[in-house]
Amino acid sequence: MAHSRQSSELPMTRHDVSEAGLTVPPAGLGVPRSQTEDIEVRKSIAHFRGSFVGEHNLVPPSSGATLRRHPTIRDRIAPLSEGWRDVGVWKSAFVEMIATGLLCYLSGLIDTSITNFDTTHGAAYVGLSNVFLLTLLIMAAGPGSGGHVNPTITFATMITGLTGLARGVLYLIFQTVGAGVAGGLLRGSFGTVEKSVKYQGGGCFRESGSVTIWQAFVVEIASSFALVFIAFGVGLDPRQQKLFGMFMGPLAVGCAVGLTSFASAGFAPGYTGASMHPGRCFAFAVSRGEFRDQWIWWAGPALGALLFSIAFHIAPPYHSAPIHSHNG
Repeated sequence: MAHSRQSSELPMTRHDVSEAGLTVPPAGLGVPRSQTEDIEVRKSIAHFRGSFVGEHNLVPPSSGATLRRHPTIRDRIAPLSEGWRDVGVWKSAFVEMIATGLLCYLSGLIDTSITNFDTTHGAAYVGLSNVFLLTLLIMAAGPGSGGHVNPTITFATMITGLTGLARGVLYLIFQTVGAGVAGGLLRGSFGTVEKSVKYQGGGCFRESGSVTIWQAFVVEIASSFALVFIAFGVGLDPRQQKLFGMFMGPLAVGCAVGLTSFASAGFAPGYTGASMHPGRCFAFAVSRGEFRDQWIWWAGPALGALLFSIAFHIAPPYHSAPIHSHNG
């Protein structure tokens, strides 16, 4: 991570600095006034600890601000009113709505096209397309929202203290709205109800003779846990940016989705495998006008994220191992 601020970056508000995990010293305590004012004003709205893009060390050491190495209890139990009136947060949520809608719509078209190819390599095509689709959307939406583009990621960053309550709730609402709009667009693109039902609205279905409800639920939990674990490790750990550069995060997260979707896409005939994205399955349900098994696609990722949060709090990414002396 570079410690220098780029001239193209927008300045920060005190609320944004707080959400990013920084402590801002009062003006006049050995800090040049110009630097203090620069911290007090607006900054890039994507700069918060749960963002997949941008620098996590937002303020140079000379400013006197310090980065807390791990979210505290106070960070996780923020005042309920904090951030709701921040226009930047609402704009970020709007970007998430657009990006999530595009992801769901294009994903539905891609899955339908792969079905029409009548190929035995469908799982590979699904995984590869997810790599490119998600990577590009994270890079496109990242500067404006942090590039979550998935309610599972947003929920996971909320319960681990990386995303504030207001931002997280607004993201979840706008992502769901975007997915619903995408479902309507898919329905219109298919042209007829029969065609939409034929292609299962674009994906996310389970035929009763393929796998049981509980099998699908277990696959969803485990795959979502794997996705969040990898995404946090490669995209939200500041040490990764320092080692590999900030541009590797979106690509690595895209690869994580591609790998986990490929792993279960061919699990059983009549079953599309793990979704790990409740919005996608909601969009496809809207498209085909049938919401059977929706609870699997929502409860599975949520439980996977909750299990990950337990591991996160037990061994946070900033924990340090004790150094033992060979002489002792």
